Amino acid sequence: MLKIRLQGTQKDLRWFLKVLEQSEKLTVLSQSEIYNNKGTTKYYRVYADIEKAGQ
Repeated sequence: MLKIRLQGTQKDLRWFLKVLEQSEKLTVLSQSEIYNNKGTTKYYRVYADIEKAGQ
């Protein structure tokens, strides 16, 4: 299992999470809500737990 932190604009984060969820090679076990990053209003972060599909 991988625990990853994604960082980017809200639009990019939503797009990439969809890409991960639609992947046949990966399973998204969980993902957090979108959090603000300190010191910026442009970039946000999301945490996700991911593993290879079929494990």
